[in-house]
Amino acid sequence: MPDDVREPFADSQHQRDAVALGMWAFLGQEVLFFGVLFVFYASLRVRHPELFAAYGPRLDWRLATIMTATLLVSSFTMALAVRFAFTRARRALLVALAATMALGVAFLAMKLWEYAHHFARGETPFVDLAGLGAGPGPHTFFGLYFVLTGFHALHVLGGLVVLASLWLIAWRTPAARLRATPTMAVGLYWHFVDIVWLFLFPALYLAARLT
Repeated sequence: MPDDVREPFADSQHQRDAVALGMWAFLGQEVLFFGVLFVFYASLRVRHPELFAAYGPRLDWRLATIMTATLLVSSFTMALAVRFAFTRARRALLVALAATMALGVAFLAMKLWEYAHHFARGETPFVDLAGLGAGPGPHTFFGLYFVLTGFHALHVLGGLVVLASLWLIAWRTPAARLRATPTMAVGLYWHFVDIVWLFLFPALYLAARLT
């Protein structure tokens, strides 16, 4: 049995297919999770378009464009990492994983910078109890914004933790004993996180400005 195959799998292809199936099942429930949030977004947008017209332009679409480009490049470096893992190019794998992590950290830094500016301007998701009878207001819009982007940011953070683990394992493992399947699974997850952002970016930053 090859070094990268673990029991009870008969060969590397069997193991790879099983891991891919498990990851796709996990991503399926993640789709359901974010799907519920997007349904709520669509419902709120239909019932209260004035919220998006009033507060959507306050979101920094230019910064969001840079964040989008950052994640797209990170998807490319992650794809390279998967390729290098399968070819057991250890040094190149370490560089690709490090680049992906650096881009992920840059994305989170920009998101935190954006959050800080919203809080400084009083644009928070916190409800003013004295004004509950006035109907939906800025807290409603920014509550939706913080929930959608906050959960996405947590997924990016989780991906960074796993990427750091992969990097440490690759750093300590000789090239001949590298296992590509974990990198492939993490790659699927990272691409999913990027795809979610590709929906969030137009839904929050672009469509809101066209209301």
